[in-house]
Formats: sequence, structure tokens, C-alpha cells
Amino acid sequence: MRTFLAPVQNFHIAKFWLLILAGGLIALHLHSSWKAKLTNLFVTSVLFIGAIIFKLKQKRITLNLESNLLYKILGALLIAFVFFSQAFLPNYDFLIRLLPFISGLGLTLLTSGIKGLKQYWQELMLLLVLAVPLELLIVPVNHIFHITKLLAKISTFILWYVGFQVTRQGDLIILPEKATWVGPNCSGVLTMLWMLQLAILFLTTYPTNWKKKILVPAVAILIVIGVNGIRIAIMAVLAAYNYPAFEYWHSDNAQIFSTIPLMIFWWFCQSLRQNR
Repeated sequence: MRTFLAPVQNFHIAKFWLLILAGGLIALHLHSSWKAKLTNLFVTSVLFIGAIIFKLKQKRITLNLESNLLYKILGALLIAFVFFSQAFLPNYDFLIRLLPFISGLGLTLLTSGIKGLKQYWQELMLLLVLAVPLELLIVPVNHIFHITKLLAKISTFILWYVGFQVTRQGDLIILPEKATWVGPNCSGVLTMLWMLQLAILFLTTYPTNWKKKILVPAVAILIVIGVNGIRIAIMAVLAAYNYPAFEYWHSDNAQIFSTIPLMIFWWFCQSLRQNR
């Protein structure tokens, strides 16, 4: 015999299974990212998903969780595609990046329908930002903004200032013993794009005025330029005078140089939050 508590009980059961489904999709994405050795994507996904959960928890009471049969079916099909693609399709980097957005869109349609999309526009935007293939933007961004030439100038100035006999020709840093070429993949363009993703994450998660919306991405880029200017100067010296050390720090062992900008930017964002 049904009681007046049945709708409430059914709602909580549906909510429970929805959380299980969302957790499964998150675990599937993180596993795929890790398996494909997309370390930056894995770390960024953890941060973005954590921020999205935080935002949804804040506004859970005001969310409209009503959807009709058509959009429930469409949402279920999108989620089924995510599981199908992971089981049968090759692990293309772009597909791995895009699946969180498809999952988020599927869950939104399943729970709130097409009219509920506006409730989740920030969360869906973050998932879309997460889907951007940063590695494919390195060369175009460098071509437009001449990052390698700028970093070569900064590193040359640093070496000159500390007393090295150094000159520059384009992207080459020339010491008496050896010249070092600053390539797009070594200039920190990828780290800059990654930091811009994190800047968008911060600005979306915490309310800020328009001045800070300009300041945060600008500081993110300046931090990377400063740290990489020093890094490239050190690498140029090592290439000229201690090549084994250069090879060591030019490999995956150089993760510390991408961690330093992240820590400085985290400290800067924390300072903004405390001084609101």
C-alpha cells in the first residue's frame, strides 16, 4: 500500500542513483586521463570537478529537478555514448577531454531538461573550458604572440645582468660556448594556457569585480613569463657548461618548473579571497 511518503522516498532513491551515476562518470574520465598519460588534464579535471561539486552544493536547494520523458531519453543516450566510447572507441585525447562536457550535458538533460540548462551554465562552461586541447594551441599562440622571442629576450637580459657574455638572435640565446634555441614547447606556452584555465576556474568559483577579472588572468600569465624566463636562462647555462644536467632538467624531471607558477598563483588567489 502506497503512503504519502512514497514520492519523497522515490525522490531520494532517484537522487542516490543519480549520484552513483555521476560518480561513475567522474571515475571513468579520471581513469581515462591517467591511462592516456594526460597528467595536466588529470590534475585540472580534479580541480574543475571539485569546484563544480562545490558550486552545485551551494545552490542545491534552488535547483529545479524536473525533466520530461524526451529529454530524459536524450540525456540517457548522451551518457550511454560516454560509456560506449570508453569501451569501444580508441582513446583519442580530444574525445577524453570532451567526454566530461557530454556527461555534464547528459546529466543536466536527465535531471532538469532543456529549460534547466541555464541553471548549470557556469558548470557546463567549465567543462567546455576543460575540453580545450591545449597542446594543439601551443604553436598558433606562439605564432601570434611571439612568446619564444619574448622569453629569449627576458632570459638573455637575466644572463647579461648576472654577468654572462651573452647575445641573442631571434629565438637563439648565444653564449660563447653554445647557442640554445627556445622552442615553442619549451617556452611555457602550455603552462600559460593551463594557468588561464585555472584563472577562469577561480573567477567562476568566487565572485569578483571587473578589475579582478582582468587582474587574475594577467597575473597568471606574468607569473609564467617570470618563472620561465629564469628557467630558460638556467637551461641555457646548463646547455653550455653542463650538458648532462641540461638533459636531466629538460626531461620529465622538470615538473617543478610548472609547479612553481601554480603555487605562486594559488597564493595570489588566496590573497584576493582574504582581501575581498
